[in-house]
Amino acid sequence: SLLLHSQFPTLPTKRTIQHLNMVGSTLILPLLLSGVSAFAPLLSASSSIRRHESVATKLNQMFPESSALEVVEEDESASGDPFDSYRASESQTVIATKDISTGSGYTIGESDNQMLEIKFQAKFVESKFTGKIKEFDVPSMVFKTGQERCLPGLEEGIQGMKVGGVRKVKVPPNRGYGDNWYRGVVPPNSHLEFEVTLLKVAQSPVEELVMKVEDFGTGRAIGATACFAYLVLSPLLEKQGIF
Repeated sequence: SLLLHSQFPTLPTKRTIQHLNMVGSTLILPLLLSGVSAFAPLLSASSSIRRHESVATKLNQMFPESSALEVVEEDESASGDPFDSYRASESQTVIATKDISTGSGYTIGESDNQMLEIKFQAKFVESKFTGKIKEFDVPSMVFKTGQERCLPGLEEGIQGMKVGGVRKVKVPPNRGYGDNWYRGVVPPNSHLEFEVTLLKVAQSPVEELVMKVEDFGTGRAIGATACFAYLVLSPLLEKQGIF
């Protein structure tokens, strides 16, 4: 019996098993409450930095383009509207337009050599001269497109306007009066802003003639016609002995 007892140890009693369960729960419960981090080794500050640098180095090796990217700060003052961003400087060589009202009807540019009637006012852009230019307060101007009767930048700026439309046009010197004085009113290298209203667009030779007569003045036109008729008919009348 002693031999058998030494070969086969005595089985634990029920009380012993309960005691072991209590000890195990006491040890395991704090580990469960502390979460997974309880099983992770603590990293020192230096090891954490080294790990971050290692990850950054690997990312740069995988994506070399990203390391060369530069942060470009957007200029909040810049505007996407060419009219609002227009500056009276030497680098400004392109006109800028802004419609106040679109109008309706005939359109400038539908055909070549159109007879137009416009009215406009003008002022300087970013100049010490303020206010509107009195000499450029024009209630009516009749001209044909494509015949250099109008300022190049202004004629370019009114393309696409419809009758009754109002448009602002900013004109740089290279499309305006250049580096010379104009009639002692516009200094050299001046940037101008026009406000143009399209009054009429002739659609036939008859309409063109009417617009020319109206521009010349009806009374003046009648007087000029009478004078011309007299010059033509007077030799014939003298032969007939009328004069």
